[in-house]
Amino acid sequence: MFEHFSERAIEVMALARFEAQRLEFSQFDSAHVLIALAAEEHGVAARALKAVGFDVRRGRLAAERSWGRGYEVTSVVSPTEEVARLVEAAMAIAGQSEPLVVDTQDLLRAVLGQPASRGFELLENAGISPDELMRQLLAEREHLLAGEISGTPAAAVQRHFHPRLLSPLARRVLERATAKTVEFGHRVVGTEQLLVGLLELTEGAASDILRRNGLLPLDIEAIAHRVIGRGSGTISSPSRSGWVDEALERAWQTARRDQHEQIGTCHLLSGLLDLDEGGALYLMDLLKINLSAIGLDVEQFLADRPHEAATS
Repeated sequence: MFEHFSERAIEVMALARFEAQRLEFSQFDSAHVLIALAAEEHGVAARALKAVGFDVRRGRLAAERSWGRGYEVTSVVSPTEEVARLVEAAMAIAGQSEPLVVDTQDLLRAVLGQPASRGFELLENAGISPDELMRQLLAEREHLLAGEISGTPAAAVQRHFHPRLLSPLARRVLERATAKTVEFGHRVVGTEQLLVGLLELTEGAASDILRRNGLLPLDIEAIAHRVIGRGSGTISSPSRSGWVDEALERAWQTARRDQHEQIGTCHLLSGLLDLDEGGALYLMDLLKINLSAIGLDVEQFLADRPHEAATS
C-alpha cells in the first residue's frame, strides 16, 4: 500500500497506527493520520499545521472529545476504508509530478480534499480553518521549492530552558522528584517522579487538577513500584532523563507562549502531557486516567488565571 511513500510519509502511517492504539481502537482513520502528520514534526505538513496552531496535544484533545476511546484490545491496528481512499487521493496528487513519491504534504492535501472524512471533521472540531490551513500548506510548499524552508531544523533549535526559570513552587516539584528518585534507588529522574512531585506539592495548581481528575500520589507510587520496581543505586544526585528535559523545555515554551516569565506547576504538567512517551503517561494510562480532561483543565487554568499561572 505504501510502496510509493517517502520515509516521512511511511513514518506518519506508523504514527497513525500508534495514535489509534493509544485510544484503544482496532483501526486507524484519517483523524489519526492528521494527528500523526503533526507528530512527525519535520515535514511540510507538520510545519503548515504548526503555523495554524494545530499540534499533537490539540489534535488528541479534540479527537478524544469527539469520539472517546474504542476500548478494543488488539495488537493489530489496520487502516479503515477511509484511509484507503485517502492514500488513493494522495497518490493522485503526488502523481501530478515525477517521480511518483507520496510525501506528507500530499497526505494533508488529501485530508483537506475530503470534507466528509474524520480528519477534516477533527480540524473543524479543533477550531482550525481548513481554508487557512490549505493556504499555509501551499505557502510552505513554495518555500520548500524555493529552498527557503521556514522555521529552524529541530537539531538547530536553541533550547531555552534553565532552572532559574522555575518558580519557587516548580523548583520544589523538581526537588521532590529528585528526592523520590533517590528514595526509589534509581539513578535518573524520570517523568513518573516528576508526576509524583507535582501531586505531592499540594500548594500547586497542578496538584489540585490531578487530584480532581482522580490521581493520587499513592496510586502512582504503588503502580510505579509494581511496573518499574526499585533500583539498586545509591547515588545522591541523580541526573534527569531525556524525557524530563523535554518536558521542562516544553513547559518553558508554554510559559513563553502565554508571556509568562516563570514556569509554574501547571506549565510543568502541560509539558508532561505534551510528551509522546514517558513513564508518567504510561502509568496514567494504566490507571485509566483521562489525559484529555486533565489537559483541558490545565488549558482552562492558564487561560482563566494568567496572573497566577507563573507562581502557582
